[in-house]
Amino acid sequence: MHRFYLICVVFFFPLLQTHAQLASPGKLSNAHSKLEGVNNCAKCHNFGEKSFRENCLDCHKEIAVRVREKRGYHFYTRKLECSKCHKEHHGRKFELVRWNPEKFDHRQTGFLLEGKHDGLDCRKCHRPENIHAKDIRSKGKSIMRSTYLGLSTDCANCHEDEHRGQLKNCESCHSQKDWKDVSFSHARARFALEGRHSSVACGKCHPEKDDGKSRNGDTKYLQFRGIAFGNCTACHEDHHKGAYGKDCTQCHSPAGWKQLRIAEGSFDHSKTDFPLEGRHAAVQCMQCHTGGDFGKFAGADLSHCNVCHEDYHLGQFAGREDARDCSGCHTVAGFSPALFPAEKHAKTRFPLRGAHEAIPCIRCHVETTIDGKATLRFHWEALRCQDCHKDPHDGQFAQRVSSEGCESCHDTESWFVMEFDHSSTKFPLRGKHRDLLCEKCHVRESDGGSAARRFRFTDMSCAACHEDRHAGQFADEQGKVDCSRCHQEYGWSKLLFDHATMSRFPLTGRHQSLQCDRCHKTETTGGVAMIRYRPMEHSCSSCHPMREEK
Repeated sequence: MHRFYLICVVFFFPLLQTHAQLASPGKLSNAHSKLEGVNNCAKCHNFGEKSFRENCLDCHKEIAVRVREKRGYHFYTRKLECSKCHKEHHGRKFELVRWNPEKFDHRQTGFLLEGKHDGLDCRKCHRPENIHAKDIRSKGKSIMRSTYLGLSTDCANCHEDEHRGQLKNCESCHSQKDWKDVSFSHARARFALEGRHSSVACGKCHPEKDDGKSRNGDTKYLQFRGIAFGNCTACHEDHHKGAYGKDCTQCHSPAGWKQLRIAEGSFDHSKTDFPLEGRHAAVQCMQCHTGGDFGKFAGADLSHCNVCHEDYHLGQFAGREDARDCSGCHTVAGFSPALFPAEKHAKTRFPLRGAHEAIPCIRCHVETTIDGKATLRFHWEALRCQDCHKDPHDGQFAQRVSSEGCESCHDTESWFVMEFDHSSTKFPLRGKHRDLLCEKCHVRESDGGSAARRFRFTDMSCAACHEDRHAGQFADEQGKVDCSRCHQEYGWSKLLFDHATMSRFPLTGRHQSLQCDRCHKTETTGGVAMIRYRPMEHSCSSCHPMREEK
C-alpha cells in the first residue's frame, strides 16, 4: 500500500506543478473578461519582461496616441506601470479605475487648475458635449459619459467664443481668475495706443455688431478685426478738408490735437543724428530740450540710452555689450514688454528648460531694492533649486541636496515625475511593498505648522507600520517582535513557521492533519480579538477531556 502511494506521488506531482504554474491568479475584470483563459495570457503579459505597458497601449490606442503626442495624464505619469493604478485578476466586479477626484492633482494632466477653474466639480468640464476628440466620440455615448479623455486645453473647447473667431489666444487678454478681468496691452496690436488714445473707451473705436447668433445669451459683440487705422481720418473728421494731405502727424500728435508740432518749428527730426522713432516720436520737444536748449546734445553719443534715461536696473547689466543702449531687451516702441527670447536666455548662467520655459518672467524676476532704490532682480550669486523653491521635505534630504542637488530625484520637466532607486536606501522594496504607492508609507505629517511627507524613519521594523495582530504573544524580553521568523514580504499568509522546530509541541500523528484553528482559538483580551498561540497547555487533557469509566 505504501509503495502505491509513493508511485502516485512520483507520477502525478509534476502534473500538479504544471497546473499550478498555468492557473490564473484570479478572475479578470468585466472589461477584460474576453481575455480569460491561459491561452490568452501572452496577450497582456510579456513573459520574462518586467513591463507589459506596451501591450496595454496596443489595445488602449486612445491612451497611446496621447502618450505619443506628449499630452495628458498618462503622458505625465508615463514612467509608471499601468498595473500600478489598474489592478487586475480581482474578479468581474472589480473596478479598474478607482480614484478620489478631491485628491487628484490636475497638474499631472499638463493643465493646472487656477482661479475659477480651481474647485470646480470634474463633470462641469468633463462631459460629453465638451468632448471633440474623434477617437473618443467614436466609442459611443456611454463611454463619453464616464471617460475623462477627449478634452482640449483650448478655452473654446468648453466656453462659447464671445468674439466670433476674431481672436485666437484667450489667455492674451483673460485670466482664469475672472473672465471679466481683462488685461490687454494694445502695444501688441498693430495700432499701439498713445497719448489721448490710451484713455478712450474700447467701444469708441470698436463698434458693436449683431450677427443674430446667440453667445452666452447675447447676439451682440464688439468688432476687433477689420478696423481701419491706416490714417487718422479713418476715425477722425478732417477739419482741413484735405488741404494739408492725409498725414495728420506732420502737425499733430496723439498727445492732443491742440499740441501742434508746427508750433514747435515744424522740425524734421529725421535730418539729425537721432531720428525720432517709436515712443520718442510722441515726446514733446521740451521734454528733451529743456529750457529751449536745442544744442544741449551737441557732441553727445546718442546711441546710449543712459544719456537721457536713468538705469532702472541699477547696474545689474553693467559690462554687457548692449548694456548702454538697452537694445538687448528693449526697443524704442516701449520699455515694456521686454524682448528677451529663449535663445538669449539659453546663453545665460541659467538656461530655461522643462517647466521653467512656461513661467512668466516676473515670477522669478521679482521686485527688489538696491541701495534703497526699487528695481527688478536679474542677478543671483547662486542658482540652486533651493534658492528659489521652498524645501517641501523640511530638510529631510539636506545632506543629499547639498552634495547632489534636487536633481538627484527631480528634473525640470516636472517636480511630480521622480526618478528614485529605493534599493539604494536602508529599506529596499521587496514583495508586496513593491506594489504600494509611495504615499501609503510616506504620509504627510504636520510639525510646527508645516506639512511635509515623511521620508526618513528611525524604526524600520514591521511593527512600526503594521499592527501586531498577535497582541504581543511573540514579543521578546524587550517587547520587540521579529515578524520575519514566520512571515515574509511576499504575503502574510505565506508562513515560514515549522511546528516541529519553532514550538514546544511538535505535531505528530493525527495532530499533523488538523487545521490550525482546531487548537489555536480566537479569543478577546482587553477588547481586542486575537488568536491564541502562547502560552498554551500541552497536556492531552487540556484539549481532550478524559472519559469517565462506567
